[in-house]
Amino acid sequence: MKIFGQAISQPVKFQSLGSGSEVTPRTMELMRKIINDSIRNYYVRRWAEKIIERAGEDDLSKVQAVYDFLDSHTRYVKDPEGFELLKSPVVSLQLLDAGDIPSLDCDDLVILSMSLLKSIGFRVGMRAVSYTPEKIYTHVYGLVYVKPYGWIPFDLVKHLGLGNEAPLIKYHYIDMEI
Repeated sequence: MKIFGQAISQPVKFQSLGSGSEVTPRTMELMRKIINDSIRNYYVRRWAEKIIERAGEDDLSKVQAVYDFLDSHTRYVKDPEGFELLKSPVVSLQLLDAGDIPSLDCDDLVILSMSLLKSIGFRVGMRAVSYTPEKIYTHVYGLVYVKPYGWIPFDLVKHLGLGNEAPLIKYHYIDMEI
């Protein structure tokens, strides 16, 4: 497939993830698989190396460099109503390579950011959250483990900065290490 003259090597795949309360864990499992598959791709690793090349030597500086880069080079756009689309990190990085700004929703941002961080040796995870007591999960964001700080939230959607979580999202959550 070509977009703006640039070849995109990862095809779109449609898959039913079910309905109701089992959708969120299934989606998270699929995201985990995409992330773990992507860290074997040198293209993803090379992007991570390039992003952190001017960062400090400490781990927090490297994580901050990835956060700042993605915060300024991606935009948040919702999926179509009733569909869950998951973009591989390779697709998003190829769009960046072509000079485009990838339009990503929260799960795409988690897939891209956690793939980059895991490819350079960080422990990563993700958290699905509900804004309501009814356990309707509507948002997911990354978690990255940095010594000595522990697990740090990595949420690019709200532009609150590394380590910050949006208010009112702690009613219910599912954490998953990748």
